[in-house]
Amino acid sequence: MAGELENLLTQFVARWSLDELRPDEQNRYALVLDGDLRITLFQTGHQIYLEGHPGALAEDTRQAGEQLGNILRKHFAGLQTHEEVLSLDPTSDDLLLFRGLSARTLDVTDLEKAIEAFSNQLEFWKRELSSGPIRLAPLPMHIVFP
Repeated sequence: MAGELENLLTQFVARWSLDELRPDEQNRYALVLDGDLRITLFQTGHQIYLEGHPGALAEDTRQAGEQLGNILRKHFAGLQTHEEVLSLDPTSDDLLLFRGLSARTLDVTDLEKAIEAFSNQLEFWKRELSSGPIRLAPLPMHIVFP
């Protein structure tokens, strides 16, 4: 049950000629892509999870609220096309991106596709957070005269 992730990562590392991945004390594996995209992989039961931290919300409460509103609108708009889930870490103001995969049906090709899609989403959200506050134009007023 718990060995599926280790087997898949062994195959993944061999296919891409990477250095061997070793788990940390919590049995989580860190995969770093392009030097700054850090993806954590771990298994719980029959689920394999990919996890990433795109960044933190703005320190100013008002800006953080606006930023979170914009991020949530964009995230909800993409829910039908993306399997990743974006949430807020309750212990900090960091955003947390994760995706669950069924370990029972997963092969190394599926894992590669999932890592690719996940890394694209992680990069997108990192860019969104680093672009600063986004000001939306006010909605146009419609005045109806009798």
